[in-house]
Amino acid sequence: MAISTVTGIAALALALAGCSGAGSEDDSGDAQSSPTATGSAASGESGSTDEPSDSASEEGGDADVSGKALPADADLSKESPSVSPEDAIDTALKKTGDGIVHGIELDWDETDSAWQYEVSILDGNTDHEVEIDAATGKIVDHDKDDTDDEEKAIDLKEPMTFDEALDLAQEKSSGRLVGWKLEYDDGKKEFQFDFDQDGEETETTVDTETKRVTVDDD
Repeated sequence: MAISTVTGIAALALALAGCSGAGSEDDSGDAQSSPTATGSAASGESGSTDEPSDSASEEGGDADVSGKALPADADLSKESPSVSPEDAIDTALKKTGDGIVHGIELDWDETDSAWQYEVSILDGNTDHEVEIDAATGKIVDHDKDDTDDEEKAIDLKEPMTFDEALDLAQEKSSGRLVGWKLEYDDGKKEFQFDFDQDGEETETTVDTETKRVTVDDD
């Protein structure tokens, strides 16, 4: 009878050990499928200060892990920087605290030798221009001006997406896309695309409401 009891206890102990081992394997699997640091980094950036050096080191600091910087001669119709326009806008809004996003632009900055976004935000009577490195997501400059202008918010998806506007622009213009912007200007929301064809630059504008395309090749 004593031998039977001991055998039963040993079997129970082995069963419990097996359950414990399986649980640890499940925990390991969950850890591997959890969101990456890049995806969650933005949630911890709202406490950035107005000091450029501090904010630059905190805001978007992990964004460059998703890809390398684009070369200076990149074609923006075929390649995209590591930092998306949406992420650039989020970073800029965290810097200003609030406001109406009425413009975003992406082009090559000769001074810094880098692709940079410029996000325009109106907060009351203050117009902010926040420049963000398109490879790292860090803020590189922040200018503020007083203004009486009234602006309206842009939308990267409505009533027209970047791809839809680019398709319309390329029906009238060709060449390497060296810069673009979406802004509210003179009562219109427009995409502007800058093309370079053998050293000749063409500025092509697409009205997001009417889909009207205009070309300025001066």
